Amino acid sequence: MKKSLVSLVAVSALVLSLTACGNEADTATTTENTSVTEATTEQAVVPGEDASGEQLTSGNITALKFSSDEDVTLLPGQCDITSYIIPEITDASIFEPEDVTFVSTNPEVVEINFTKAARNNNLYVSIDAIAPGEAEVYAVTADGTVESVHKKVTVSER
Repeated sequence: MKKSLVSLVAVSALVLSLTACGNEADTATTTENTSVTEATTEQAVVPGEDASGEQLTSGNITALKFSSDEDVTLLPGQCDITSYIIPEITDASIFEPEDVTFVSTNPEVVEINFTKAARNNNLYVSIDAIAPGEAEVYAVTADGTVESVHKKVTVSER
């Protein structure tokens, strides 16, 4: 009986995490979603580096990394609230979550919303599925010089 109750609680928590899109945003600071149309270039540029391979910095922020490199698959109306950005910063005393913007390459399919900052400066986000399709989400510094890798998000048909 106790084992089945523990299993039921674990399954309930998982289902709740997939359906509780944006509920934490009411008590946390939020930032604006931004959509980006990317231009194609001849030369590939690694996030965090310029075309010559030089390391870029945005003042206090030297890198932005997702907590996981795994792609995300959701159904419309679901969200992933397990992802967060790990900023590498030089001075925690002057770091502000507003120094980072969260971007979806296709906001009609997927939105990414800042939900809260942890004491260790990790930035938690909600990746919200809107409609079937694919998009990439990523974080970028306010001045655009430091960018995380792009995380692929697929929203499947029901």
